[in-house]
Amino acid sequence: MIARKNWLRKTLFTAAVFAVALAPSAGAAPKAVAIKPLVQITQDATAEAMVVTSKYIITYANFVGQSADIKLRAIDFTGAEIWSKTIDSGWDEVATAIAVDAQGSIWLAGNSAAAPKAESTTATTGALNPDSINIESTAALRPDMKNITLWQFSVTGDLLSQANLTTLQPAIVDAISANATGTSVLLARDAGQSLASVKADSFSRELTLGTSKSKFTTVLRGSDGSTYLFGSSSETLGGKKLAGKVDGILMKVSKTGTIASVIRSSAPKAIRDWQSATTSLFLTGVVKSGNTIETAVTKFTSAFVPTWTNRFASTGLSLAVPGASGSVFAIFEPTSSLKGVSGWKVSKGQAVALQFDSKGAISGAFTSAQLNAPIAAGYSTDGGLIVLTATGVILRAAVR
Repeated sequence: MIARKNWLRKTLFTAAVFAVALAPSAGAAPKAVAIKPLVQITQDATAEAMVVTSKYIITYANFVGQSADIKLRAIDFTGAEIWSKTIDSGWDEVATAIAVDAQGSIWLAGNSAAAPKAESTTATTGALNPDSINIESTAALRPDMKNITLWQFSVTGDLLSQANLTTLQPAIVDAISANATGTSVLLARDAGQSLASVKADSFSRELTLGTSKSKFTTVLRGSDGSTYLFGSSSETLGGKKLAGKVDGILMKVSKTGTIASVIRSSAPKAIRDWQSATTSLFLTGVVKSGNTIETAVTKFTSAFVPTWTNRFASTGLSLAVPGASGSVFAIFEPTSSLKGVSGWKVSKGQAVALQFDSKGAISGAFTSAQLNAPIAAGYSTDGGLIVLTATGVILRAAVR
């Protein structure tokens, strides 16, 4: 009887081991994602920035003739030009930031000033010139561009509105974000940055955002009229003191124009900087500690609580792009192999675009030999992922 029990116990144990061996492991590593190519659709060496609407890719370029002017251009997802618009009012006009809202309106921001006028007075007598020296004409000096200007265009390129703010000291528009509640404008001067809100073509009073020791790169306008700002700082902000050499900063400004909260992302003796963000609060940034440089990718809640995060060895610069069904993209240049991605080898100067699902797992990977120095990116359901490089090459990955 005892022998039979021992035999039965041994048989059941062997069967259980065999069953466990056949069952899929809950902790098994996910299947590697094969990298796919990005395809060039056009090249425009003059393009300085880009946004993507549901149907078009919008770029702008600055050029100088008798006055400084701006060219706005729309192309479709095959690279064909749909329309172009030149902003030339006779004033000097320069664009430095562009955004698109949920309704498809295109928002362009920059500076403007009255262009210098040519001298029209005619001399009544000729000046004495016994040595017959050719006297070169002197061009009139251009005035400082103290006007901050915001242009709103329809998806077909029609000018819908224009707002102007005259400042005592010139300021450069670093970034803008627009939605139904208004437009947030990030301004920069030597002393530091400030934030202004535009509603009904009227600018609010500027809110100072620290000193030159703080640098914000991304601004997002919330549905309640508040504003989210992301960047870096090496000074006390909102009562929060410096923790590393330079801390990454997540700041929320209320719709009334006051600093509501500040969260610092830090590491001892390290430099952190949040460089790009999506409206779903997916952020990409850099972490520099000694000789180690990594791209950090983190998904935050509206309360700035991280839900998932990851890091990749890289050169440091990155872009965050929204995707479909809660997915997001991070574009950066890796300096080591990518775990979970097959068919990829490190190539100096070549970036990749990693797609993450809503839980932070890699669900797609894209690259091209032409994906070097990306400066802007966007996503459309019809067009997929669109990337503009510093050489003006526009690449596309038809992803859903």
